[in-house]
Amino acid sequence: MKIIGLTGGIGSGKTTVAKEFEKLNIPLFIADNVSKMLLATDETVIDAVTTMLGERSYYTDNKGELVPNKKFIASKVFNDPELLKSLNKILHPAVRHYFDTWIKEQKAPYVIYEAAILFETNGNEFCDHVILVTASLKERYRRVMARDKVSEKEVRLRMSKQWSDSQRIILSDFVIVNEDLQKLKGFVRSIHDVLLKN
Repeated sequence: MKIIGLTGGIGSGKTTVAKEFEKLNIPLFIADNVSKMLLATDETVIDAVTTMLGERSYYTDNKGELVPNKKFIASKVFNDPELLKSLNKILHPAVRHYFDTWIKEQKAPYVIYEAAILFETNGNEFCDHVILVTASLKERYRRVMARDKVSEKEVRLRMSKQWSDSQRIILSDFVIVNEDLQKLKGFVRSIHDVLLKN
């Protein structure tokens, strides 16, 4: 079964594109969602994060369950490149292991593996093809500021932690410009048809 990587910078609309593939009955693996789930439930991950960042990384909610303190974790890692790298070294192998189990259960010509930092973590090396999703900087700022209720400065900081589109495009097999939903559906259908033939 082919693995198709789907990536793009923050605010490019990767998830919107991924959902279009899902409508074509293509199994969808969203690495970021799995990463958040493992951060909250995987004992090995919880222990490693607590050891690295301290007891404040988690708190007990009113149901008595341990919950990641995402604001605290983000405040630590987004201001320290080395800590961010260390967190990725904890999460990415765990996500990959989960993916290896998940893909065995799928029955389709290919699956979509959606990851924001696919190239930065060498995730493209296990993909048969990679689709890059792009949008103008102005549009990306607008989307992220509206979605996450953050300032443009905060968005710029997050973008600085990721590769640029000019870096990604060199290693991508397909590029989707995600600015018009109607055109987007056509782009996805065209790529789907190509992937089914190859």
